[in-house]
Amino acid sequence: MIRLDDVTVRLGPRIVLDGASWALREGARVGIVGRNGAGKTTLLRLLAGDISAESGQVHRRGGVRMAWLHQQAVTVDDRPVVEAVREGMTGLLALEATLRRAEAAVAGGEPDASEALDTALEAFRHAGGFQMDERIGEVLHGLGFAPEDATRSCTAFSGGWRMRIALARFLLADVDLRLLDEPTNHLDWPARTWLAGYLAQVPGTLVVVSHDRWLLDRIASETVEIRGGRLTAFRGTPSVWMAERAQREARDDATRSRVDAEAARLEAFIDRFGASATKAAAARNAQKRLDRLERPDEVVPDMPDPRLVLPDPPPSSTELVTLRGAAFGHPDGPTWSRVDWTVARGERWAVIGPNGAGKSTLLHALLGRLPLSAGRRLLGRDVIAALHAQDLAAALPADASGLDVLRAACPAHGDTRLRAALGALGLAGEAHHQRIGVLSGGQKARVVLARFLLEPANLLLLDEPTNHLDVPTAEALAAGLEAWPGGLVVVTHDRWLVERIATRLVVVRDGAIEVRDRVTPALLDLAAQPGSRRDTPSGAVLSEAADARDAQKERRRMARQLERLHATLDALSAEIAALDEAMFAQAADPAAAARLAAERDAAEAKLESAFEEAASLEAALS
Repeated sequence: MIRLDDVTVRLGPRIVLDGASWALREGARVGIVGRNGAGKTTLLRLLAGDISAESGQVHRRGGVRMAWLHQQAVTVDDRPVVEAVREGMTGLLALEATLRRAEAAVAGGEPDASEALDTALEAFRHAGGFQMDERIGEVLHGLGFAPEDATRSCTAFSGGWRMRIALARFLLADVDLRLLDEPTNHLDWPARTWLAGYLAQVPGTLVVVSHDRWLLDRIASETVEIRGGRLTAFRGTPSVWMAERAQREARDDATRSRVDAEAARLEAFIDRFGASATKAAAARNAQKRLDRLERPDEVVPDMPDPRLVLPDPPPSSTELVTLRGAAFGHPDGPTWSRVDWTVARGERWAVIGPNGAGKSTLLHALLGRLPLSAGRRLLGRDVIAALHAQDLAAALPADASGLDVLRAACPAHGDTRLRAALGALGLAGEAHHQRIGVLSGGQKARVVLARFLLEPANLLLLDEPTNHLDVPTAEALAAGLEAWPGGLVVVTHDRWLVERIATRLVVVRDGAIEVRDRVTPALLDLAAQPGSRRDTPSGAVLSEAADARDAQKERRRMARQLERLHATLDALSAEIAALDEAMFAQAADPAAAARLAAERDAAEAKLESAFEEAASLEAALS
């Protein structure tokens, strides 16, 4: 459909694509990956014809119908949602118009109108025209719209929901090639999951730029990475490509080391014996071998790969924070009651659910920023909590630099340590001093994350930490959180992050908080079922984890009791055996024998009672 031949694209002084060659095949499902600023959106603009190459050729097959969903594709329209969405179905609308004209011709008694109507009707039916409203309803429902939203004006929705309207129109468009730039922006957990399923089966060719690794892994059969100005294509998903690239780079590093060592040895031989009459031939052979050595090319990325190693958590109690019978909420939002939840050291919780369900409210109650109207919040001994909020990056002062922000937030650290924290996340050199206002969303997010490398905490609460992060930075964040031994609570719509790091789960949806002591695909799929954006929690709480902890405590109590009963049974059995011996010895003394028999009967009764209790405990424990 489109072929790039030795294409170079420059944005200002920077070369974004350097001699790129690639063929986009019909029916391909391509995921574009790379660092923020590497040139992913530039590649989409090049494919769409929005920009031209500085050199090289871009060949496009004629007649290709194309749609491009860019990051700022917000619908500005005062029509009802259903009309704005229907507008993208140009092919069906043209057939529908033909059908209406044919119907009018029949009504007007025009000659041969009946045959024309039959032809128009068959064409409309064959193209799926009679399922048009059903398709629109399916897409709107999948993106989280309530049935009554279809007739509301687009202007009645917020910017994020207008993005969804634009996405719905894009998905229903009659095109051959779809170009998507960050389609999951503003989408919650259920909508992202639905979108992945829809894109996996929608006909045509797809090229998708996204930081959502889970989405790309489910729709992409080909991966294109832009790195250091180079474009590399790979048949496979992004996760497979990342693993393959890591293995290839390790092999290339080893090969370069061997080649460098061999080159050094040959050069030393030539330097030593090149002027020797007796060794001249050997030196010439060594020079030939040196000339034939091939060293693998080393790709220099736009910036170093990020690293995130969190400080060790300070000592604290095992249970970091507990909500017990808690009630809380905002006057204009979800309210909750009877919430029981404990976050312990070493636990990694993920909080998932639709937008507006109350996830951030739950996080603020756990942190203590939202007062409880009932119940208790218990903070463990020596607990130090740190919060990463969604709006922290947006609230950074535009005129300050990243270094200025860290100086203000972490005054105890010198500039060397602050620069090291920024550099670890890929903000090195001049990036330290660039104004926040000119940084990308991903760079701002890394400034915020740098603070976590500087201030030790034993409880981290993160709200959408992978927003705006590219794949390498999200990978570094996940690796850092996975290795950190403190307590972690993450509110996220990023399923890849949940599957990577979470050990426990909180699902907030449909008026309930479900606390789960495990993470399974079934639970994640259940949480991903599309729901209305008007979910309003009523306060009902399903606290499976709390029940499980209570059951575990009861199990430990019963096990200790059973152990004591076994000791009692051993003692009573020994006592009865001793009484039997004593009765045999006192057989000639009726009074003593009767007294011993009574003692034995009492011990026997105790033994029988202990046996019954032990059997009951063993049955309960099993």
